[in-house]
Amino acid sequence: MSSSSGPDAAPALVPAPRDDLCLDFANSRFWRGTAEPTETLGGPDDLAQWCASNGAQPPETVNRLRALLRQEPQRGDALLGEAIGLRESLHRLFASAAQGRTPGAAELEPLNRALAEAPARDRLQRTGDGYAWHVAELKLTVPHLLAPVLWSAADLLVEPRLARVRQCGNPKCVWLFLDTSRAGNRRWCAMSMCGNRAKAHRHYLRHRSD
Repeated sequence: MSSSSGPDAAPALVPAPRDDLCLDFANSRFWRGTAEPTETLGGPDDLAQWCASNGAQPPETVNRLRALLRQEPQRGDALLGEAIGLRESLHRLFASAAQGRTPGAAELEPLNRALAEAPARDRLQRTGDGYAWHVAELKLTVPHLLAPVLWSAADLLVEPRLARVRQCGNPKCVWLFLDTSRAGNRRWCAMSMCGNRAKAHRHYLRHRSD
């Protein structure tokens, strides 16, 4: 992983991540149970767009990243490849947790390596609609750009909520999510999507056998 600084580095306020941001990033490739999963990170600008739309980085950082992608397209391709590799590591890590398995050292190693290269959070600072982490130097590298994803992954792994990580019961979907239901028995990523499909399929099978 690159650790270059210089003109690519600047102080920044990085949004404090949602507790399930790491799962959202893992889900940026979806319908994983099908022959042709849907890839949303098809190019370097998709990575910038993901950071912007998921609140992982403030607009000024996303603009810096897009300027870099225009100036150095080959570097953009390298950033994208590294980001996708990290995403797949996170997906394996939390899929293991969702299936009740304890991730091994080999599964943890990519996350620990990226965390070691992520920026240090030196203090919280009030923003207009909440709080953000101040970092003295934010670089245009994957561990820095995806720092909130890494922080949320590490925080989730050490908290009791890890036991609430689930995979959608639709074998074609297997979307990762955090079960916040009172009973803790949610099966579907969304009832309006996979849950209703399952209900309709069961209804069809019942009536076919009548």
